Amino acid sequence: MKRSRLFALIILLIFSFTLFAGCTDDLSSDGALFIALDKEDEGRYDELFSYYEQQTGVKITATYGQDVSKLIGTKQEPDIIKTSTVLSLAMKDNLLDLTSLINADDEIKTSDYIDSIMEALTVNGKIVALPTSINTSLLYYNKSLFDQNAAAIREALGLSDGQSVYPSADWTYDDYRKAGVALTKKEDGSYTQFGAETQTSWWGEWLVYVNQMGGSFYVVGSNNKVCALNSSEALAATQFFVSKSMGDATEKFAPNAAEALGGCSFVNGNVGMIFGGHMGDWYSYDKLGLNWDVQVLPTPTGRPDARGGEISADAFGISVRSKRVKAAFDFLKLWTGEKGALQMYKYGKVGALKNMRTLVAALPESERGSINISAVFDAVDKAVVLPREENFSKVARETVMAKLYRLLLPGSRGETDIVKVLNEIKSEVDEFYRNLG
Repeated sequence: MKRSRLFALIILLIFSFTLFAGCTDDLSSDGALFIALDKEDEGRYDELFSYYEQQTGVKITATYGQDVSKLIGTKQEPDIIKTSTVLSLAMKDNLLDLTSLINADDEIKTSDYIDSIMEALTVNGKIVALPTSINTSLLYYNKSLFDQNAAAIREALGLSDGQSVYPSADWTYDDYRKAGVALTKKEDGSYTQFGAETQTSWWGEWLVYVNQMGGSFYVVGSNNKVCALNSSEALAATQFFVSKSMGDATEKFAPNAAEALGGCSFVNGNVGMIFGGHMGDWYSYDKLGLNWDVQVLPTPTGRPDARGGEISADAFGISVRSKRVKAAFDFLKLWTGEKGALQMYKYGKVGALKNMRTLVAALPESERGSINISAVFDAVDKAVVLPREENFSKVARETVMAKLYRLLLPGSRGETDIVKVLNEIKSEVDEFYRNLG
């Protein structure tokens, strides 16, 4: 009897120790948290890392430019894993469910973040990551090129001498096209300057046109498994997308697929605008000394309230294999909170907090930056997240953009029948999902 009780007591002690160990961080070795970041992030977060170490005594060790997918499941796996609103669904099995940690904490509320972002980071009712910075679709423009071509732009848009030639919040596609044509220059049969870039391999421009025209990538109610790109809205959007690169002299203001390989680009200073773009490029634009700014996206004529600009977010979660969960969560709170957001803002990153506009407005004028930051927050209000389907990126890149690319190719290698291409896209995307089972 005594032996039985002793055995039961031993089992209880072992169970209690195991449970306690599972809830306590293993700060073995140097006790550091390990995080893997992009190469361009090097140096950006040193102040935040130092502040966290001062407050907690826990050091953060960061590595830059490594392929995180190759680290997962190894001894070098980060405690804190980078993901995004686009990748969270595919990465869910490697990310810890943060829901209980958030619910038990008095300092963090999911309602503090942009709703659509948090919805995208919630998989099957589980919050798998917290957002650090957003990207939303904007109209980027080179102020110097607009200044140099002011007379031509005024004539094209019918502006008086006192009116600004820079893009305004009420621009339509027609305004965008007219200004773009005015900015486009050709010498000795070759283009030396374009009004806008063409996104030939990324959906970030074309899909916005589809959304703004009232279309969608998937058929509503199909569980994102049936392609909707044979719609009249998708056709109108693709016609505009193609005409800006392949149209006649009254329509063309962007390079076709062949011309895009030349030396004209926004970063080289000989392209006037980017439709969509990426906020992750801000830091590079400033380092290059570009005289640039942003505005909300132009909208289709007759659809001034059209939604459809993309909103996404970089986000970070905790590895399901991390032994430093508490320390990792404490750092995530700091990083995704107001202090972290303001630190990142110094490097051109805008946090996903709902009160970010207020936080920026409260900064000294010298720290707010020269960019039209109000346009960013106005764009967020009209933006939509990408479809919640873990294979979306794959089919959009490998099928859709590959097919659309042919419409931007001149000569015999290209395709001119837009309806045919859109039907081919629908057929291949639908077949892909049928084969998934």
